[in-house]
Amino acid sequence: MITKNEIDRIIIIGIFVSILIGLLVTLYFILAIREPFSVLYIKPDSYSNYIVNNTVSFIYGVRCLEGKKTRYAAEIFLGDILIGNNTFEMDGGEKEWVVSADLPADIDTRLPVKVKVVLRGPTNVYDVHFWLKGRK
Repeated sequence: MITKNEIDRIIIIGIFVSILIGLLVTLYFILAIREPFSVLYIKPDSYSNYIVNNTVSFIYGVRCLEGKKTRYAAEIFLGDILIGNNTFEMDGGEKEWVVSADLPADIDTRLPVKVKVVLRGPTNVYDVHFWLKGRK
C-alpha cells in the first residue's frame, strides 16, 4: 500500500520534472529557432514634410538581421512614380543612404503626396513612408 508521504514525494518529483521539461522547451524556442528579419527605417530628423528648393531629401537605413549574406532591392516612390532604386548585399549590420531628388514640375497639383521606400528581401517586403504636404 502507498503511503501519503510516498504520494507527496511522487507529486513533488512530477512537478520538478514538468518544470524542467518546460524550461528545456522554452530554451529551445528562444535559442534554436530564430526567425530572420530585416529592419527598414527613415531617419526622423532627415526629412521635411514640406518642399524646400523643389527637391525631396531624406536618409533611409536598413538593418540586416537575416543571419546570412542577404541581397536587397530598394525602390523609392513619389506617389506612384519611381524616382530611384538601389540594389545591395549585406552580411549583417546596418547601412544608411542619402536620397535627394528633384521634384516634377506639376508636384503642386498632386499634394499631399506620399514618399515611400520599398525594400524587397529574400522572404519579405518592407515599406516606410512620409508625406509631402506643401511648400515652405
